[in-house]
Amino acid sequence: MIKFAQDILTNKPAYLESLNYLDNKYNNIFFKKLDKEKDEINILSLFCEMTFGYILNQLFNDVKYEQKINGKTPDWLVNSNNQEILFEVKKINPKEDNLKEIIDSFKDDKYKPNIFSIQSNDFSSQYSKVIEKEVKYRELIKSENYILIICIDAVSLPNFITNNDLKESFNFKKPDYSLKKHQKFCENVAGILGRAKFPQNPLFIENISSKYGLNRQNLDIINGLNK
Repeated sequence: MIKFAQDILTNKPAYLESLNYLDNKYNNIFFKKLDKEKDEINILSLFCEMTFGYILNQLFNDVKYEQKINGKTPDWLVNSNNQEILFEVKKINPKEDNLKEIIDSFKDDKYKPNIFSIQSNDFSSQYSKVIEKEVKYRELIKSENYILIICIDAVSLPNFITNNDLKESFNFKKPDYSLKKHQKFCENVAGILGRAKFPQNPLFIENISSKYGLNRQNLDIINGLNK
C-alpha cells in the first residue's frame, strides 16, 4: 500500500473504521484494492465507495459490493423489502489544481473543509458526470425494475457546500434548467444520497417525480438519515 493511503488510514479514523468493518464482511476486498492501487485520485474514490458502503450496511441487511448484473457492475446492490436498489457512487472532484492541493493536504494531515460562500456554477457544471450514472443503468431500471440511487460525495469541492446546497442542486420539486433538461434522469433516478462539507452526515434527497421510486418501507429506512 502506498504511503498516501497509509497516511489517510492513520490520520482519518473514520476511514479505518469503515475499512475494518467492510473487509470483515467482504473478504478483505478493500484492503486488497488499496494495497494494489497506486493512483492517488483513485484511492480517494475508493475511500468514497467505502464510506457509502459503510452507511448502507448500517441501514440494510442485504448489501452486495460490485455484484454483476447483465454485464453491469454497480458499486453497491441492496435487496430490501422486495426491491433491488442500485447505489452508484460519484465523487465530485474540484478542478485539477485544487484537487492536487487537497491531495497534498491529505499527505500532510492538514485537510480541513474550507468555508467559503458557495458559487452555484461550481456544482451545476458537474451535472453531466452524475447524469452518466443514470444513462449507464437506464435499461436495467426500465426493463428489470431496478431502483437507482446516486451517491454523491461533494466533500472535496473547494467551496463551502452544505446539505442545503445539495438540496438546491437536486431540487426535484422545482428543478432548475440544468436538471430539468435531463428528462430521463428525472424520470428514472429514485433519489440522491449525498455528503457535503457541512454537516458530513449523509442526506437523502427523494425524487418524488421518479417512475421508479422507493417503496414506503425502504423510504422510511433511508429517510432515517435525515433525522
